[in-house]
Amino acid sequence: MKQLLSITAIFLFTLVGFFAQSQNNGENLFKVCAACHTIGKGRLVGPDLSRVYEKREQDWLIKFIRSSQKMVKEGDPDAVSIFKEFNQIPMPDNNLTDNEIISIIDFIKATDSKESGTATAETITEEQKPDTLATASVIFSNDLLKKGKALFYGYEKFSNGAPSCIACHNIMDESLIGGGKLSFELTKSYSKLSAAGIGAILANPPFPVMNKALNNKKLTEEEINAITALLQFTDQRYTENSQTSDNNLIFLLMSFVVAMLLIVHIYIMYGNRKIPSNN
Repeated sequence: MKQLLSITAIFLFTLVGFFAQSQNNGENLFKVCAACHTIGKGRLVGPDLSRVYEKREQDWLIKFIRSSQKMVKEGDPDAVSIFKEFNQIPMPDNNLTDNEIISIIDFIKATDSKESGTATAETITEEQKPDTLATASVIFSNDLLKKGKALFYGYEKFSNGAPSCIACHNIMDESLIGGGKLSFELTKSYSKLSAAGIGAILANPPFPVMNKALNNKKLTEEEINAITALLQFTDQRYTENSQTSDNNLIFLLMSFVVAMLLIVHIYIMYGNRKIPSNN
């Protein structure tokens, strides 16, 4: 009997240890996910993951987390719907085993259990949003904007040695320098990601190449704010210029139509008149 109790105790202890290890592993793996997702603190770049395990089957979640774009290309209706809802920003593929993905899901469940009874994504308040750049916009000064441009183009070095943004990215800001073509064009990134999303990605990049480039070269909070300010300003300026260009085009087309109507009117009024004869 004592031997049976001892075996049972060892089994339970091992089981508890296994779940604790799984949760810790899931927590570590979720640090990459945290660049784009929260658990119960509202949407960021991607959806809030609170209760996601109640909304989708585990097999679906494993496939989606591993390669959401593959599911989008295959026409999975839920994957396509999520992709469209979140500005068609592709979620990076994750080379994770089934058990590793399950450990992330278990961590989400554990976090939900701890936060049971608190506000959900639908009732989240401003105070409960992520701390880094959680406001809807960045109030930028000229100095912050200048710093952001200097960091982006490499005129000023990042404190911890991160490469300049222009090495891989480009923005349409009327600069003669141009930019890199290795990764996303960032002109409209602020509209798609918001300040919170940009801040989260710069603080903890979910993209493998960017993560490797910033490994042990993290940006400071001031640098993140400066880059975000530049992207917000660029986005707004591009939108304003586009609207101005559209207005100019409309005015040009209207002028052309009026001119054509005037020519037709002159032709009708005077085209049939005969030149008086000298005889």
